[in-house]
Amino acid sequence: MYEGCPKIHEEMISILEPGGTLSGKLHNYEFRPQQIEMSQAVADALRCEKYLIVEAGTGIGKTLAYLIPAILSRKKVVVSTGTKNLQEQLYFTDIPLLKEALPLDFNAIYMKGRNNYLCLRRFRKFNAQSSLTFDRALSGHEEILQWAQETETGDRSELENLRDDDPVWNDICSKSDLCEGQKCETFDTCFVTRMRQNAATADIIIINHHLFFADLSVKVTGYGEIIPRYNAVIFDEAHQLEDVATNYFGITMSNYKLEELIQDTLKELRTNKVSDKRIDKALDSLMERQKRFFGSFQSKLSRYRLKSEVLHSDTLKQSGNILNTLELVAARLNNLQHETEEIRACSRRASEIKDQLAFIIDMENPLYVYWCEKRGKGVFLHASPIDVSHELKNRLFNEVKSIIFTSATISTNGGFDYFKYRLGLDDHVDELCLTSHFDYQRQSILYLPRGLPDPNSSRFVEAISEEIERILSVTSGRAFVLFTSIKNMKDVYERLKNRLSFLALLQGEKPKSYLLNRFKRDVNSVLFATHSFWEGVDVQGEALSCVIIDKLPFASPSEPVVEARIENISRDGGNPFLDYQLPSAILTLKQGAGRLIRNKKDMGVLSVLDNRIVTRGYGKRFIRSLPDCPITSNLEDVEGFLRRKGAN
Repeated sequence: MYEGCPKIHEEMISILEPGGTLSGKLHNYEFRPQQIEMSQAVADALRCEKYLIVEAGTGIGKTLAYLIPAILSRKKVVVSTGTKNLQEQLYFTDIPLLKEALPLDFNAIYMKGRNNYLCLRRFRKFNAQSSLTFDRALSGHEEILQWAQETETGDRSELENLRDDDPVWNDICSKSDLCEGQKCETFDTCFVTRMRQNAATADIIIINHHLFFADLSVKVTGYGEIIPRYNAVIFDEAHQLEDVATNYFGITMSNYKLEELIQDTLKELRTNKVSDKRIDKALDSLMERQKRFFGSFQSKLSRYRLKSEVLHSDTLKQSGNILNTLELVAARLNNLQHETEEIRACSRRASEIKDQLAFIIDMENPLYVYWCEKRGKGVFLHASPIDVSHELKNRLFNEVKSIIFTSATISTNGGFDYFKYRLGLDDHVDELCLTSHFDYQRQSILYLPRGLPDPNSSRFVEAISEEIERILSVTSGRAFVLFTSIKNMKDVYERLKNRLSFLALLQGEKPKSYLLNRFKRDVNSVLFATHSFWEGVDVQGEALSCVIIDKLPFASPSEPVVEARIENISRDGGNPFLDYQLPSAILTLKQGAGRLIRNKKDMGVLSVLDNRIVTRGYGKRFIRSLPDCPITSNLEDVEGFLRRKGAN
């Protein structure tokens, strides 16, 4: 356990106890002993420069439990979150509260990836074009122009009417490969420059995991850094780290990436009035060759491993032609007489893409799994690390002396062995597991219906559709129905949408924010959803009184990265199911179940429709991972629970 320091412990108590500093600043302040315990552990880890893992159940108030000791430590601390929503909550809600409550001055800054910010140089050039390929009125040009003159941050989130997929933003946002750095005429007023300058003097830097690992990737290349040097890191929603690290420590190539290179290069040549028929011809050739190359990846599967038998000789020949053409484009752009920084950037991109594509096609590094993914018209080729622990040790753990990992879901089977194993943490990490202060015995009930067919049965979807309809009739809607696959979600939704007397919402038909707001407004509505609603969603009160989960969330063993990790564990003499697949599924189930009870007044029904939770030996591990509440296979017990809820 962590090493205590009486002075630090007294300081945390004086702030968080009833009648303490914080209670006078918060309406309806709620004292939570676990919050004090966590804050003391975080303070000790920061003071002693140690690593700490904390599982903090829902309702403990973990954000304040780590922010307060981070601020009081007087160290430069990076707080990295799993979602932008939590990032915004920390900066716009929790930080202002603590600025009022704590007896010291501190500076905090909120950092995003650079493509979230307006590039003044690119905007001026774009706005000066006499001939534009978009309708100014429809693209909200006037609104953007007015905003660009007034904004102090350059953050696109201030443009409430700008669609996420509006192509205009791609032409005016900041991009690393087009940045001229200190040579830029707008360097002193640049929003990204200003953000980094503010971060250099800040005590607390609030970012998200994607930006954190993007920074690690940049530092390895030697091209500088995004986040200024820091003393300690706090990872909130730390259960996401392996997946995010896998993405950023890998390489991805796509037809979109090549098409964007070609379009950007042509645009820069036109903008700078550079005419070179040899380059035009090379770019035309590159476009045709990349179409043929990516078009050769035909499969009924949306994701599959790239192996030697998949890459036919013709595909390899086409890739060789693309590599040669990319090298030719880079060389000719470099040899232009009137070369600009933007054109040099395009040349560098061509060389980088050539190297990345060659790495994937060669498939020579045994530490990576090579795979193909098809999304709509996009074909994505990936090289993903099979084990991120080595990279994390070299890039992060050897560099940072104090790291706190926290989430509501890190432990499996009563401990943190799985989490430490996947990230490569040693046994010298301090650990703290804090259960929620909610009364799950009173507030919730777990319904496990008997007699449903096996999830692999052809009768499964029909059977669970009927069971879901029965459950919803008892709960009067007010439910999330969470699925492990889009196919099952759509199949069940189509069967039930006209049979339910409640509003049925389907993930994907509208933006996530719209669905959540509509769900909250219509108290009896039902939301059918998949992975993005399993975590990071907070619906309190009567609107969410039931969470139904169709299957135990085992990752498909045929998923390329999962398959490679299973093979790797087997090769090392481990048990892939017990060491990897089972604990991973347990963490995901805990996340989904965590949507149900969000405050001390919530009451609700959790139901898992996968019979393996009661018929297989490992099912007991899933049940033990869930909150300690009454368990029943009788729907009448659920009705009785809800009647008592109504009486309360």
